[in-house]
Amino acid sequence: MTKFQIVLLITVWFTHSCSPVSAQETMANDTLTVTVLDRNQQPLALAVVSINGVESANQTSTVAIMDQVDRLFVPYVLVVRENSQVKFPNSDNIRHQVYSFSEVKPFELPLYSNREAPEIRFEQSGIVVLGCNIHDHMQAYIYVSPHELSRQTDNAGQVMLPAGASNVHIWYPSLTDTVTDEMVVPLVEGQTQLTVTLPIQAQQQNPPPVSALQQRFNRRKNNN
Repeated sequence: MTKFQIVLLITVWFTHSCSPVSAQETMANDTLTVTVLDRNQQPLALAVVSINGVESANQTSTVAIMDQVDRLFVPYVLVVRENSQVKFPNSDNIRHQVYSFSEVKPFELPLYSNREAPEIRFEQSGIVVLGCNIHDHMQAYIYVSPHELSRQTDNAGQVMLPAGASNVHIWYPSLTDTVTDEMVVPLVEGQTQLTVTLPIQAQQQNPPPVSALQQRFNRRKNNN
């Protein structure tokens, strides 16, 4: 996975104390809180923040879910480990045909309804861009992590990680023209907080307007 080191804004906080500390303070010193903002200084959700070289709880391999709801992929960004199984249920009342031309995992699922949920294993790390042959507006990403620990920011743009890493790796769709590019931010010993501003705006899927026929169908369904 290609990396680059561009940091537009980093706010660094340090925690030092010579006096006895409480259990809560000790826990805070063992945790790195990363806040990711967009170019307008707004919290950026779903950014992937990764670290290496720290002890963390064992990450068990479970089957991840990339659903299709209201003609949208859900979630927009899914993070999995190498060799993870991803299930592709269809929660819509229409058929979808999911595909990817990404080098790391090209595939195409046959047209299927909400009675099926095919699974695919993602053996190699990288970025898998998803699309639907039936609905061009549908797009999502599977981040197959090459790092020891990867987590996503919440709606406040924040994520908590074990402290002690030397670098933080941040990925988000359209960060650069190369989909695999990450921002690499160096850390210093004892650092417990980090704020990074990415030179982008929040991305999302934009569904087309609901047709008159679909509106009539929805009204009938809601009245039943």
